[in-house]
Amino acid sequence: MTVGLIQRDVQDLRAKLRFSRESLARALDVSTRTVERWEGGAVTENPAVFRRLDELSEIVELGQAVYGEAFPRFLVTPRRSLAGRSPAAALLRGDVADVRDLLAQTHEGQWG
Repeated sequence: MTVGLIQRDVQDLRAKLRFSRESLARALDVSTRTVERWEGGAVTENPAVFRRLDELSEIVELGQAVYGEAFPRFLVTPRRSLAGRSPAAALLRGDVADVRDLLAQTHEGQWG
C-alpha cells in the first residue's frame, strides 16, 4: 500500500468491513481523528499502520474470495473457533491472525 493510496484505501477498506471510523481506528490502534484525517487526504508513513492496513486488506480479499457477497454476513456471525466471537469482533480485538486462519481453513474446505 503506497502513501498516495491511503485515502481511497482506508475508505474502501472501512466500507468493505462495514466498520465505522471508530471501529477501524480501534482495529488499527489509532485515534478516530487519525482515520478522519486519512479519509480527508492526510497520509501516514508509520510502517506498523501500513502493516495493519495490509493485514485487514488481506482479510477482505480472502473473505470475498471465500464468501463472495455473503462476506458481510460472515463478519457478524459468531464462530466457535473464535471463542464465540464474530470475526468483526475478533478484528477489533486485534486477532487478525485468527480470522485469517479461519478464512484459510474455510477456503481449504475445513469449516471453523
